[in-house]
Amino acid sequence: MKTLVVIVHPNSHESGVQSFLKESCTSLTDVTIYDIQEELSSFDLKKTQELLTSHQRIIFQFPMYWYAAPDMLYKWLEKVLTKSLYQSGLKGKELGIVMSMGQKLSAFQAGGTEHFTISELLRPFQALAYKCHMTYLPPFPISLFPYLKEEDKHRLLISYQQYLTKENDHRFVTSEKWAINRLKELSDKGLINDLDNRLSFIQDTLENNRMELDSLLTTLEEMRMD
Repeated sequence: MKTLVVIVHPNSHESGVQSFLKESCTSLTDVTIYDIQEELSSFDLKKTQELLTSHQRIIFQFPMYWYAAPDMLYKWLEKVLTKSLYQSGLKGKELGIVMSMGQKLSAFQAGGTEHFTISELLRPFQALAYKCHMTYLPPFPISLFPYLKEEDKHRLLISYQQYLTKENDHRFVTSEKWAINRLKELSDKGLINDLDNRLSFIQDTLENNRMELDSLLTTLEEMRMD
């Protein structure tokens, strides 16, 4: 699966979170970065549409501006989404949203300080996906990035890489498959050594986690039957 990340930011190089996310993509296979701001001066409609149609998963990545995406995304969509593209060119593809914000996620809920959920605020993109006959993925919000600890950033990196490249399947076995394939990719690129031992360790860990998960599901099922 090939993924296209469309960055929507007036100056992504000066953004801590955007720089972090772009760096997270450098070791990923079949992930293409397209920065709208950087491509403005050389924008080519045909090439841009070919880029969209040649990828199976399309990600819009942006900071939240007044509960929406930056205006440049909508101007870009007005140019790119011709009738032929939204009627058939994007059919069967996936659309995901990566949105950073300066508020806590807990603020975005009924009764919270922002009153509305992230999914509610992003509903226009869900409508866009349906219009283009695409599968809409659950949003990937990033909250208060400058205040994250190093271990939190590491977890964010893994989750983000999974959002870009893992199959849209929330079963544990899919995450297991992704982790093993990711490790093999890093080994092939010479970024890690001692692959066999690392794979053995990870497979043992995943197997233990699966057993714990199976045990938990069994317990929940027994509780339901009681």
